[in-house]
Amino acid sequence: MSEPFIDTMIDAREDAPVIRVALGLTAYLAEPEFWAREGAQRALDLMLQASVGGQLRYYTTSVMTQWQAAGPKTLQGLRQGLSSRILVQERPRHFMFFRLADVPNCPSVGFSYTEIDPRRDARSAVLELTLPQAHPPEELLALAIALGKLGPLHSLVGGYVARWNVLHQKTAFNQFYLWAQRYLGLDIQDAEELAAYTPSALPGSNWLTLVSARVAGEREFELAALQRVRWQESVTVAPVGEGLLLRAGERPTLGDLNRLSYPQAYAEVARQLEPLFVEEPPEFWGQFTNTARTGAWLRRLVGARHWSA
Repeated sequence: MSEPFIDTMIDAREDAPVIRVALGLTAYLAEPEFWAREGAQRALDLMLQASVGGQLRYYTTSVMTQWQAAGPKTLQGLRQGLSSRILVQERPRHFMFFRLADVPNCPSVGFSYTEIDPRRDARSAVLELTLPQAHPPEELLALAIALGKLGPLHSLVGGYVARWNVLHQKTAFNQFYLWAQRYLGLDIQDAEELAAYTPSALPGSNWLTLVSARVAGEREFELAALQRVRWQESVTVAPVGEGLLLRAGERPTLGDLNRLSYPQAYAEVARQLEPLFVEEPPEFWGQFTNTARTGAWLRRLVGARHWSA
């Protein structure tokens, strides 16, 4: 059965996307000095060399108030500016961000990097890569493996994901709350909030989940034991970089309950990784805050009876 296509929610007054479904990776980065020095540049190269790299037409940064068009010469300069080596002290720039997208604020193709200075905060730096919803997922898998080998991560989560417009955050999460009741395989990552927890915990799981030895060690979790599990579903576990990458099934799924499509492989992975999940995640916006059900959603595949009605 083919996966259903979920339409993007559009704000009619501004004719702007509010929230859309895409294929995406969210990586929580360890050793932010490495990513500031060269890792972010090399990750950008991965995205620009992807089959959809040519669709990245707009950019913004933490020192800009608007998105601007990005031509080839501009992109070259932006790539150079991503490295902390251009600075006299060569230190990470705390909370500096760089966004590159096909559509401002709510991409179907996107690159997003947030830098952290470890002297000022112990949270993870964050990197998000986004591909169109209907794109072949094999490229997402290849990007996840390449990213895991590129540099030190705390964790990575990838598959079908909701990307939302920061200018319509409450409306976006209200819509996601409805989607999430039906699509158990659809993820969302509020990376700005979750990055504070990810040096010692997982922000959930999805089709692709990379667990680092660092995070496993923080929870006294035997990471190698995942390679000895007799999986009932089609789950693969492979060393990637300094961690293990779990793939729940050959292809990602939205887990559409209306089609009686329960994501069994996702649930099996979630049950194994649940001891590593953020224990009390910060509440998402909108209806999640109103009902205080963000924790139930995070563990929807461990005990779905606590989430879907």
